[in-house]
Amino acid sequence: MLLTFFYGVVAMNSRYKQYLVIGLLLLFKEQAFAGYLPMAESSASTNPTANIYSTAQTGGEGKNSSLYSYKNSQATYDIPSVQLLDKDSKNIDFRKLIDYGGPVMVQFVFATCSTVCPILSACFSSAQPELEKLSGGSYRLVSISIDPEQDTPERLTEYAQRFKAGKNWYFLTGSQGDIAAVLKAFSATYQSNNKMYHQSLTLMRPRKDSNWTRIEGLLGKQDFIMEYKKMTGLSSQVKK
Repeated sequence: MLLTFFYGVVAMNSRYKQYLVIGLLLLFKEQAFAGYLPMAESSASTNPTANIYSTAQTGGEGKNSSLYSYKNSQATYDIPSVQLLDKDSKNIDFRKLIDYGGPVMVQFVFATCSTVCPILSACFSSAQPELEKLSGGSYRLVSISIDPEQDTPERLTEYAQRFKAGKNWYFLTGSQGDIAAVLKAFSATYQSNNKMYHQSLTLMRPRKDSNWTRIEGLLGKQDFIMEYKKMTGLSSQVKK
């Protein structure tokens, strides 16, 4: 039933979709539809040694339990050496950005998306204050456009402002070929030419040369912070 509902949302007029998603975010806040939005399966597989498991969330950050689940796996990726463009029109060496040494979290979005992407980005946005405290300011959030022809630096700037992005949050676009190389490297390619069905992914890594935590589905802020603490070895500080 929920899948039927969201396929209907995709077909709606973009203005009405935006209003609907904003309303749903306000109604359900951080727990909105985690794991229930339609996702296309990747045409590239994750690392074959990845230990994939499903995690039923139990509200580790407080008394309220999450009713949702997401697929969680460990994987390694070969980061491509490509030049991308950030929202300030600066050339960015993607590998250097990712391999800077500290915690990094990656998502794939596009600015005109009015279904999955706002929920992914709202998670990053709401987690910023706590990430700042937990990391001492040493972390990076990276949102990569899957629609580089439309997502100019100016449009990404508007998108970043909408989600109150701080200095540690990077928004990247680039050529079709370079974006495709990044998608392939992270096993994030999607079937068909409809970007509305791209995967809902959050990728996390604590430091260079560590494994990545690959999360398929949608996270609320509490889930995201819990996964961050697990990844960085701070899970013992999770409140019981």
